[in-house]
Amino acid sequence: MPRRYTTGLPIHRRPMTFDFTPLAALSGIAALIATAIAAIAWYRRQFPGVRWLALLMSAVAVWAAGAMCELAATSLPVKIAWSKLEYLGTLSTPVLFLLLALDYNRIQLSRRWLAALFALPLLCLLLAASNEMHQLIWTGYRPSPSGYNLLIYEHGPAFWIGVAGYSYLMMLIGSLMLIRALHYYPAHFRGQSIVLMISACAPWLGNILYLSGAMPLQGLDPTPHSFTVTGLIFALDLLYLRLLYLVPVARARSFEAMGDGVMVVDDKMRILDLNPAAARLLGQSSRLLLGQPLPADWPHAQILPCQQQQLELSLQDGSRILDLRVYPITQQTQPHSSRMLVLRDITERRQAEEALRSANQTLAMRIAEIESLQAALREQALRDPLTGLYNRRYLDEMFPRELSRARRDGSSLAIALIDLDDFKRINDSFGHFHGDQVLRRLATLLDSDGSEEDVICRLGGEEFLVLMPGCGCEHALLRAERWRAAFERLPHGAGDDSFCATFSCGIAVFPKHAGAAPQLYQAADQALYQVKAAGKNACRLSAVL
Repeated sequence: MPRRYTTGLPIHRRPMTFDFTPLAALSGIAALIATAIAAIAWYRRQFPGVRWLALLMSAVAVWAAGAMCELAATSLPVKIAWSKLEYLGTLSTPVLFLLLALDYNRIQLSRRWLAALFALPLLCLLLAASNEMHQLIWTGYRPSPSGYNLLIYEHGPAFWIGVAGYSYLMMLIGSLMLIRALHYYPAHFRGQSIVLMISACAPWLGNILYLSGAMPLQGLDPTPHSFTVTGLIFALDLLYLRLLYLVPVARARSFEAMGDGVMVVDDKMRILDLNPAAARLLGQSSRLLLGQPLPADWPHAQILPCQQQQLELSLQDGSRILDLRVYPITQQTQPHSSRMLVLRDITERRQAEEALRSANQTLAMRIAEIESLQAALREQALRDPLTGLYNRRYLDEMFPRELSRARRDGSSLAIALIDLDDFKRINDSFGHFHGDQVLRRLATLLDSDGSEEDVICRLGGEEFLVLMPGCGCEHALLRAERWRAAFERLPHGAGDDSFCATFSCGIAVFPKHAGAAPQLYQAADQALYQVKAAGKNACRLSAVL
């Protein structure tokens, strides 16, 4: 059940009555000052740290404005409603103070860390909005004996842990980061850091007085006013002191210490200023180079146009290579009357790049040779050296692949198993030379009369196998008969030693005769043996169904 509000405040019965007390006016002034600082800072947010300052002062402005309305309200529900709205600034201000301190120390957080920092404040904001259901933020309310329409809030456990505890943690880490800056920055920055650290003590003091009950005006929270003072000091430091005094000092020291050469030249290409690194690149002292024109071998015509550009100079017959960047400098009296040249010696880098490019070319050639040799070796490993046809190793690789493709496409696959008739008699009668000639001629015939999709292999000895994708029973038998008849007419040997040779062929077709490679091969082999038993020199389809 929602908690009913009860209090002894001498307030009006009308729910939206306001009594604009001096304390409410003070909070309103603080809100106006914080808003002005936030607007000025946001306008100059390109400078380091200023963006977080703008967000911090925006949160303080919300906090102070909410406090003003809460102090002016005389109705308890209205006071509580403004206090809930005030928590938008109350909960986000300590986190933003920490982020400002981190940015002052040149520490950037990722988006994941930013979300983690704001997770607990978001939860406490939801708890404050629904406090009537659980009383975890505020457990009760009573009028302040100090008057001025003040209300004393009695706090619950979520307030002490999630609001006060987490805020003190954020403030503590932020203050420690400002102390760190005393040692991190050079000596001429330390006075600035001390001022910022002292200004950060004001919110600590105001909040401790409020939570401990030691504030003379009980129920008044001076923390947003303290943060307004802190933000004002930060604004003066970040927006004015650093820009008008410290940054030029840092720039002068950085100019002298830069590893890259920097020169400023006028429209007549005379050197107006340069750092020691530029003098070393030009091979002379800075005192002798000031007022002198750029060397004659520099591209004056390319440097003269008033536009940012990047050039590469090759000096002393290519023994030195410089990377040259040109930046126009705007002046009030005469726009683009001078130019800043940034020089970097890239001779060693270019030499290394050239050596690397040459090594890469050599390596690419070697890799191409190796790949060519590997391809040749692989081809040799898959080819029969006598006939040039594929061997059994290649068949073992291709047979399952072609069978899978035929099964996937719903097409047929025929195999023709060929065995030369009486090949031992040919070797014994006419010699192995003529036997090898018979094998090569059969291979040439099969290769020349086959289609592009055929896979022709020599299994070993006098056995051959032809894979015919997409070929049915009748077509496969017709092709095999054509090969047999053509081979039978081929003459072998010479003169009195001329002879003819024949072969027998067994044919099996997927999926009619078998559905797997071993069974298909066995069906063709059985058909081949039937031909051999019937007298050889014939082709036969498998009878297996």
